[in-house]
Amino acid sequence: MERKLSTIFASDVVGFSKMMGNNEEQTLEILGERREVIDNAIAEYKGIIFGSAGDSVIAEFGSPVKATECAVQIQDKMKTLNENVPVDQQMIFRVGINIGDVMVTQDNLFGDAVNVAARLESAAHPAGICVSKSVFDMINQKIQVSFEDAGALDLKNISEPVQAYYVIQNKSGTRYVFHTDAPKIKVEKAEPGSLAVMLFKNLSNDEEQAYFCEGFSEDLVSALSRFRKLFVVSSNASFAYREKTKSPKEIGKELGIRYILEGSVRKLGPKMRIVASLISAEKENTIWSNNFDTSMDEIFDVHDELVETIVATIAGKVEADEMKQLADSRPEDMTAYDLVLKGLEHHRRTGITCENAEKALEYFEKAIEINPNYARAHAWRACSLANNVGWKPDEYPENWIDDCTASAKKALEIDPDDAEGHRIMGAIYLGSEDFELAQHHLERALELCPSDSYMMVKNASLQIFLGDPEKALVVLKRAMRANPFCSDDLFEDEGMCHFWLSDFEAAVQSFRKIKTPTVNSLFYFAAALQKKGDPEKSIETLKKAVKVSDKSVEQFVESEHYKDQKLKQELQEILESIPI
Repeated sequence: MERKLSTIFASDVVGFSKMMGNNEEQTLEILGERREVIDNAIAEYKGIIFGSAGDSVIAEFGSPVKATECAVQIQDKMKTLNENVPVDQQMIFRVGINIGDVMVTQDNLFGDAVNVAARLESAAHPAGICVSKSVFDMINQKIQVSFEDAGALDLKNISEPVQAYYVIQNKSGTRYVFHTDAPKIKVEKAEPGSLAVMLFKNLSNDEEQAYFCEGFSEDLVSALSRFRKLFVVSSNASFAYREKTKSPKEIGKELGIRYILEGSVRKLGPKMRIVASLISAEKENTIWSNNFDTSMDEIFDVHDELVETIVATIAGKVEADEMKQLADSRPEDMTAYDLVLKGLEHHRRTGITCENAEKALEYFEKAIEINPNYARAHAWRACSLANNVGWKPDEYPENWIDDCTASAKKALEIDPDDAEGHRIMGAIYLGSEDFELAQHHLERALELCPSDSYMMVKNASLQIFLGDPEKALVVLKRAMRANPFCSDDLFEDEGMCHFWLSDFEAAVQSFRKIKTPTVNSLFYFAAALQKKGDPEKSIETLKKAVKVSDKSVEQFVESEHYKDQKLKQELQEILESIPI
C-alpha cells in the first residue's frame, strides 16, 4: 500500500444537527453556498478534497503553509458572510490541520494523520482554527498570524495527547498583518521614487533566523522612509506578498510603486550573506544588485552600505546629515540589536497572552543591559511596560507611568530623532491629556518617518481627539495610500471621523470593514448605529462592547482623551440612550 506525507485539512459546521432540526431546507441551502466558497478556496491553495459527508470537508494539501492560509481565508470569508445575518441562519465552521504519514487507497487517504486532523477540528473554537505542533513548527513565522498554545489535548480515540495551537487571526494592536486579499484602495498613479521593500527571504537552515529577516527588512523601510525624495510603501502592505507568487509588474500595479527592493539572508555559523536587488516594477528588470558578505558583528556596515547605495540609485544626492543620523541611531552591539528584534516578535503578540508581554519586556531590558545607549530598546521598553501593566495592573506601582515616561525620555535623550521614541512619548502625553506635547511628539514621529502608515494613523487619532475629524480624514487618506491593504486601525479611525462629522451611514460602513473589532470600535460602532436609526443592532453591538471590555459606558467614555469635554458628554449621552 502506498504511503506519503500529507497535510490534512478538516472542517465542519458548529451545531449543524440543531440547524437541520430547525429548518432542513434553509440549512442545506446555506451549506451549499458556503461549500462553494470552501471548495473554491481549497482549489485556489492547491488542495484536493478527498472526503465530504454532510457538513464535513476533508482535504489534502502539499504544504502546511498553504493549508493554514486557506483556512484563514475561509474563516475570514465566513465572518463576512455571517454579517447582518440572523443568528439562527449564521453558519460557523471549525478547522483542524495536521501533517503526517497517510495511507493511499485509490482516491482516499487513511491513517492517524487524518484522524488527528478531524479531532483537532472538534477541538477548535467556533470560527477558529486548531493546528498540531507539527504544523505549527512548519508555519510559525512563515505566515503573519498569531498563535495561542492550546496545550496537550486529549483527543477522542487518539491514544496519546496531541500538542496543539489555536490560530489567532489579525489580533487588534498588531502592526504586522498578513493579508490574503487584494488591496482595497486603487492607486491611480505611481509617484517618482515610489518604492516597496519586500520581506527579505530566509535562506538559512536555521528557521529561527526568520525574525532577523523581518526585523532587517523593517529597518530598511524605516530608514528609507526618512528620505523625502522617496515614497516608501508601508511594510504592512509590502510584507503581505511574502508567500505570493506575483510578478513585479503585478505588485507595482497593486501598490502603486515604481521600484521593488527584494533580497535574501543566508546565515552559516558566524558568517552572513545578504543579497539585495533593486527592480523596476514596470519593466521587470534589475537596476542594481549586490551581495554583502559579512559577520554578525559587521552587519551595521552592511546596512549602511545597502541604504546608501539604494538611496543614491533612486533619489540621487541625499543630505549628508541625514545619513549621519541613520548611522548614529544604530546600536553598537549586535547582540542588543538581535535581542530587540526577538523582543518585537513577542511584542506583536502581546494581545494574545501575558507570557508574550512578559517575554518582550525581558528581551528589551536585556538589550538595555548589554547596550545602555540603544535608543530603540528604551523606547520599546516603555511601550512593552504599558502592555504588561494592562495584563497585570495589580502587580505594578501606581506611578508606573513615570517609569514608562522615563524610558521614552531616555530613548529621545540618546537619539532625538528616534521616530518610535517620539510616537511612544506622544501616546504617553495623550494619555495624560497634555495635548500640546502629544501633538509635538506625534508630528515629529511622522516627520521622521513620513511614509509610515502607522505613524499617520496615530496622528489622525490625535486630530480626532483634538476635535478636528476633517483634518484626520486627510491624514487617513495618506495612510491608505501608503498601505493600500488598509489595516483595521485605519477603518476604526475613519469610522470615528465620519461619526463626529455626523455622517453615520459612512461611519457604519467603515466599522463594518474591520475584521477584528477592538473595544473602541465596538463602542463607536454602537453609537453610530444608534444615530443611524438601527436600535436593534446598536443594542447588540453595545452589549458586546461592554462584555468584551468589562467596562460600563461611563468607564469607557472616561478613558477617551478628548480635548473638548463636550465631545465626551455627547458620546456618553448617545451610548446611554441605547437600552441594554
